[in-house]
Amino acid sequence: MANPFHYYVELRNSSGTTLCTHVIAHSEFEAMVLAGERNPGFRALFARREW
Repeated sequence: MANPFHYYVELRNSSGTTLCTHVIAHSEFEAMVLAGERNPGFRALFARREW
């Protein structure tokens, strides 16, 4: 498989608190899933590839 990329992921919880994190993944979808798993109670809004 290709080398993974760095992604910036923005998450939000039910009370409206926003959390931003960085994830290393192979795709935007995988980055959003990983960020959601690492931050219980938050759902991913979007992922953006960095550099």
